[in-house]
Amino acid sequence: MTFDHNCPFCIIAQENEPGTREVYRDDQTVAFFPKEPATLGHTLVVPTKHMATIWDVDTNTVQALTNTVHRICLAVREALHPEGLNIIQSNGDAATQSVLHLHIHIVPRWTGDAMGPIWPDETNYSDQQKDVALRRIRDVMRQTHRSDPFVAPEDRRKHLDYIQAVVTRQSAASSSAKSWLLPIVTATFGFALTEQSWPLAAIGLFSILLFAYLDANYLRSEKRFRSLYNTVAQSRRPIPDFTLDPSDAEDLPTNDITIKSKWRRFSEAYLPEWDIWRSWSILPFYTALFALGTGVIGLIVLRSTK
Repeated sequence: MTFDHNCPFCIIAQENEPGTREVYRDDQTVAFFPKEPATLGHTLVVPTKHMATIWDVDTNTVQALTNTVHRICLAVREALHPEGLNIIQSNGDAATQSVLHLHIHIVPRWTGDAMGPIWPDETNYSDQQKDVALRRIRDVMRQTHRSDPFVAPEDRRKHLDYIQAVVTRQSAASSSAKSWLLPIVTATFGFALTEQSWPLAAIGLFSILLFAYLDANYLRSEKRFRSLYNTVAQSRRPIPDFTLDPSDAEDLPTNDITIKSKWRRFSEAYLPEWDIWRSWSILPFYTALFALGTGVIGLIVLRSTK
């Protein structure tokens, strides 16, 4: 979208707002005074095209905005001789963005002005929380940085072949798990009925649970690699060349950065999600076998009480 009729900054950018105190204009940016400046000389710089936040801006517009902001800052210093200056850019409600059109505040500052302090005196983030945030940002920077953003079609095809090979192995492992389990439970339950041994049947039930867990993890891994395959095939985001790490295709959590408990870290690493357990290749197959094993134990117990 290049223009939003309901956006006040788009109206100003189109020169349709009488009384605007315009400071500067070029093909890509406009600078003007807000109606209620925080200090004298407070200037807003906006792109002429409608872009809601910093996450919507292309590289060319970033460069144009940077150039205009720098020019306005130099002009403000020369014209008003402030003691200092803030450059503020806010995105989203939590950051107090009031107009959904990207804008940059240039605020000249004087001791005792109406702005006051804009930073907290101190925070209580632990070193571990800071390290988690640092690692996440560094990981994203590594994923998205390329000296050459162009990926040759042949390289992409090779990458996809590598990923598909892993997907095929995961699928084959899942089929193997089922083919191994069937003779195990058949022999175990049959022998348990012959010997009237419910502990032996219970071993069969444990085998079903163990193989279900292994199969669910195979399926989870297969789904993650399929997601990586789709990301590479559709060029959804820059990722490291020839990576076989599915996390490179996953979005980082958007919730608050908190220290996870040991149980939560364990569960995320080793316990498949409910969507995996209830898939057609897991829930019907293993539930039927488990129900059969439960019936065998019930029959053995019933016979032993007669």
